[in-house]
This record gives sequence, C-alpha cells and structure tokens, in this order.
Amino acid sequence: MIRVNLLPRRREQKREGGNLWIVALAVVVLAEVIGIFFVHAGKKKELDDVVESNNVLTASINQKKAQVANHEAVKRDLAEYQKREDAITQLQAGRTGPTALLLEISRVLTPRKLPTTEPDAIERLRRENPGAIPSERWDPHRLWVTSFREDNKNVVIMGLGKTNDDVAEFLRRVSVSRYFQNVKLVRTEEKNVAAGKTTSSLNVVGFEMRASVRY
Repeated sequence: MIRVNLLPRRREQKREGGNLWIVALAVVVLAEVIGIFFVHAGKKKELDDVVESNNVLTASINQKKAQVANHEAVKRDLAEYQKREDAITQLQAGRTGPTALLLEISRVLTPRKLPTTEPDAIERLRRENPGAIPSERWDPHRLWVTSFREDNKNVVIMGLGKTNDDVAEFLRRVSVSRYFQNVKLVRTEEKNVAAGKTTSSLNVVGFEMRASVRY
C-alpha cells in the first residue's frame, strides 16, 4: 500500500494564494495612489488657474483704483482752472462791458445805422414779426437819452422822445441789439419841457426802459 503525503502541497498552494492576494492588493493600492495623484494634479492645476486669475483680477482692480484716484485729482485741477478762467472772464467783462454798452447806445442813436444784432436775427424777424424790425429811415435826433444806469447787469434807461413813435422805434432797436435782453418799456408820460430861444416849451414823451445786458 502506497501512501502519498499531500500536506506540503497544500501549504504551498495556500502560500501561493496568499501571495496572489497580496499582489492584487498591492495593484489595487497602486491604482488608487495613481488615481489620487492624477486627481490631485488636476485639482492643483485648477487651483493654480484660479489663483492666477485672481491675481490678474486683483492687479487690474488696483490699476483701475490708481487711475480713478488720478482721475479725481485731474478733475479737481480742471475745476480749479475753470474757476480761475471764469474769474478772469468776469473781470474782463466788468472792465470792457460798460464801454461796449455805451458804444452800442451811441450806435443805436446814430443816423442810418442799425443795432448790432445776431447774424440771422433780422431775417427771423422779417419772417415772424416784420413790425419789430427797426427802420433805417428813423432820425435818432428825435430822441434823447437823459439817464443810463447799470447795476449787476441790469440797466435802466430814461429819456425823452418827440412822439410815442420815436420811443417805440428806440425800443425796437434796443430789443434787437445783441447786448440787451428782456427789454421792457416800464412807463411813458407826456411832458412839457423848456425849448430853445424860438419857442418857450416843447411837448415830448418821457420814458423809462429796463433791460438786462449781455457782455
């Protein structure tokens, strides 16, 4: 009778089975490590991209803030320069404006001359209100300005005209002049004033006119 000892073979099989399990476990662990590595690499790439984008955005914001701060300084400087220019303009206007007004009044009261008007003012009046156009044939010697007062760009003109028509013509001339606006005839009244040697008195029309000035 022959006997065969199978125990060592069983141990060897068990040992081989254990080795295979260890190898399989190692492969799984290695696969997990590799997977974690790639996932971590991908997440790190995303994080780096986000950080880089955030840095770019922060730099852009800082640049914009610097530009805005400089813009406000420039605006303040421009406002200050504008104030100085306005002050200089007002001083120049205050020095030359009254002279220009008196010259305009002189022009209005000069024969065969018309007021200084805007380029299209007369043509516009010709279309819209022909009765407001000054007459070139009017004789300015028929009217006298006896008082001319200006206060803060408001003027009061007082005078005498031979007739109401003469006062109306003077009103038309002042109204179309580029140096006057909001012209109003405040009052008129008939007066008897002393005349020359040939006559003892003269009937005239006194008037008061108010307006604001532009210069």
